Amino acid sequence: MCDTHEHVLNLLNLFSLRATRVLFAARLKAGQRGTSMIELGDLLLGIVLEDRDMIDSLPSDMDMKRIPALSFSSRSPFISSEAAGALIMRIEMSLPKCDPISQTEDMPLSREVQAIFDRAKDLQSWFHHSHVEPLHLLAGVLMQELDQYVELLQELGITKDLVLQSLRKEESTR
Repeated sequence: MCDTHEHVLNLLNLFSLRATRVLFAARLKAGQRGTSMIELGDLLLGIVLEDRDMIDSLPSDMDMKRIPALSFSSRSPFISSEAAGALIMRIEMSLPKCDPISQTEDMPLSREVQAIFDRAKDLQSWFHHSHVEPLHLLAGVLMQELDQYVELLQELGITKDLVLQSLRKEESTR
């Protein structure tokens, strides 16, 4: 477990502020539903909430505004508002719920989420980006095989090819 914790901390050093906000949002969502770890659905909710700039609206004991937000004036959301609404509703319906867990408790990542972080790091390196961004995480999610969330994303028109195309555009503008 210690190696896993250290591995995650090393990956977080590569995360942009936006990607860090994704992880905090995923932790909040996981705690609200009372799970023992951050799972893929929680991470995907974090990605959607960050993309649509909805993290500050989450009920929280933690002040998400203390996690610095970048100026998003020139940033356009990747996920449409319609797709975001559908994703949030369907993911929240699919995740099991128990009694909420305190937001101050540490919560490990599922193996699936750890693998997505590793893929996101590989993509960040591949595209020569300075940090892991939320789109790297989304691409990592879409690289999952035979997953209900990948099918949901594809059903809503969010594909691995579209995400990779967007990452390529970012690469060419740097």
